[in-house]
Amino acid sequence: MEQNVQNLIVKETIEISAPITKVWEVLVTPRYIKEWDDVPEGFADDRLRMGTVLEWPGHARLTVVTFEPYQHLSLVLVAASWQPPIPDDIAYTFNLAESEGPESEGQTILTVTVGDFGRLPDGQDYYDASVEFAQTAVPKIKELAEK
Repeated sequence: MEQNVQNLIVKETIEISAPITKVWEVLVTPRYIKEWDDVPEGFADDRLRMGTVLEWPGHARLTVVTFEPYQHLSLVLVAASWQPPIPDDIAYTFNLAESEGPESEGQTILTVTVGDFGRLPDGQDYYDASVEFAQTAVPKIKELAEK
């Protein structure tokens, strides 16, 4: 019997008046990340790269699993409270593309996708928190990139 699992995916897209290189810097440099999301205390790397782990002991871990400069960044989330089988594909994903059109030079389209939390017993709570994250983080990323 197939289980009917609701998709709980947050997706937010925004156009940013900054070159793709600047938006990428805001996504992978901890001094910027600290302004739009949490960074673990004592995290000392100068920037994210493939395999980077951000860990909040006893709470959660994010691992960079896709790192395609100026295009695609994906961090898999695992919460300490999740019970087996633990999904290994719930992620924060950032996709970048250059805007198209005659007046779009120096414009970047950022799409942030978070989830899918549908397979978790408390998935709705994670989804709701991720909606809040997207509503605050995405405009802040835009603001930082456009400075």
